[in-house]
Amino acid sequence: MIKFAVKEWAELISDPISMKEQDQRVFRHADLPTVKDKLSITLRLKIHKHFPDWTTVFHKGTDSEIRTPILQLTPNKSLLHPRFTGNWNINAGIYSSDDGLSLDRWYHISYTLSDPEKRLDIYLDGEWVGFYCIEKVKTQKVVFNDGPLYIGRTHSHRGFNGEISNVRYFNWRLSPEEVMEDFFNESQKKPIVYGSKIALVHVSTGKYLSTKRIQYDLGPQNKQYMVICSGKEIDLENDVWTVIGAYDKSINEGDPVSLNNIIGFKHQATECRLHSHDTNNGKVTPISKQQQVTICPGGGDDDDDWLIRRYNPTTSYDTGHLMNSDIIALFHVRTNKPALYSHAVLLGDGSQEVSCSGDGSESSNKWRIELIN
Repeated sequence: MIKFAVKEWAELISDPISMKEQDQRVFRHADLPTVKDKLSITLRLKIHKHFPDWTTVFHKGTDSEIRTPILQLTPNKSLLHPRFTGNWNINAGIYSSDDGLSLDRWYHISYTLSDPEKRLDIYLDGEWVGFYCIEKVKTQKVVFNDGPLYIGRTHSHRGFNGEISNVRYFNWRLSPEEVMEDFFNESQKKPIVYGSKIALVHVSTGKYLSTKRIQYDLGPQNKQYMVICSGKEIDLENDVWTVIGAYDKSINEGDPVSLNNIIGFKHQATECRLHSHDTNNGKVTPISKQQQVTICPGGGDDDDDWLIRRYNPTTSYDTGHLMNSDIIALFHVRTNKPALYSHAVLLGDGSQEVSCSGDGSESSNKWRIELIN
């Protein structure tokens, strides 16, 4: 029988999450790609604090002496300390890279290990920074294990204080070219800044936040236009918005947009602001009778303010800056933070109703932000 090696990989953590020294994420051995004699782990890491003791980034094994693979940070300076268990040494590997990690800076880290090739390699931001070679190639072997993979705190060491994202587990040894490709793909994730032109895609239906400039009946002196979702291909006339500051707050165009921050959106074609308001006097959406979302001409007011967060169905929210392709939730500030909402309820013209509803935990509150320029 001819046997073929199947390359498999899994992304264990995608969007950035914040972690403290006692936090951990645990992944069962059975839920990871099947490893025979080689593996790789790549991730993005930002640390907020150096500790005076060893800290763990990841560790696979059932106790502190079973450690294939493990990546720790050294005391005080946070130098990379990648290791593994061998049949001659429970703690083989690279003692440290040349430089410690700087605080509050994102790094891309790649750990690759192969028993057939008898080597461990470590990369930082796509650059090869250290390796370890097994000398007695006939008798010394890497010992793999069927224990869980821990991210953060593990058996005898605290975890790190910082943020981590894009944790990927491969059942082969990545080549230098593959490491660079993984790094390059992540480094291309661009920040959203004040003044960015963006589009908002409703994740569960794939349609863009838009307007057809249909006016809500709010009286002759109150011209506001219905916001809808319309089409799965971007309409550069109606689907593009500019990221602006909160009402009556000064910002510097070009500054990155912080998460957990109040901002606004200006519709590019009409220069109207994304707006909502209370439901008094029957001001509700035509079908679901929820809080209206409109674009509103004029100089703006605090009904144009939105709190922006990465989407998270729990009450824990990320810090950092808004990035292209982030999955977000938007909360209308003045009406006690109902979240921007859409669903497959269609209006008479075939467009999709948009409202404010819920606490941001539903799939109908998920939006993907796309950078236009």
